[in-house]
Amino acid sequence: MSRRLSSLHARTICHATEDCARVELALRTVVGDAPVEVSRTEGHFGNAIEVLESALDDEARILDVLGRMTAEDLREISSTIGSRMDDSCHMFLRLDKQRAFAGELRLGGGEDVIALRIKVRAFPAKTEIAAGIMGALLDEVASSGGARGPT
Repeated sequence: MSRRLSSLHARTICHATEDCARVELALRTVVGDAPVEVSRTEGHFGNAIEVLESALDDEARILDVLGRMTAEDLREISSTIGSRMDDSCHMFLRLDKQRAFAGELRLGGGEDVIALRIKVRAFPAKTEIAAGIMGALLDEVASSGGARGPT
């Protein structure tokens, strides 16, 4: 079977009020032992901000990330997949950073998130084709028992 996913890019921010070691642990809940790059920048009011980024390019590891999400979240992703895709066949997810620190991968909102960008391999590279591929993958993950419980 050919690869359906090219990469997963994960990014989160550590604000001056946060413990960056804990933020990195939250990111590692997603990417495991993949290298984490840290860049430093400054907020609007001069506050220190660290940006933590990592990537996976192994489809099995990317599917493992999806498989550690709840069945409820996988259903939510499936039902909103069209709005999560861009014209470059990337799917975007936002995971709750606090829950990731606790070892759970759950969809999140607001600014305190780990942002994921998953590149779907679609030929021709059209949003509709990529959404169909991703939808089928999500169904596979959910039906294989990879997804965690209903909540």
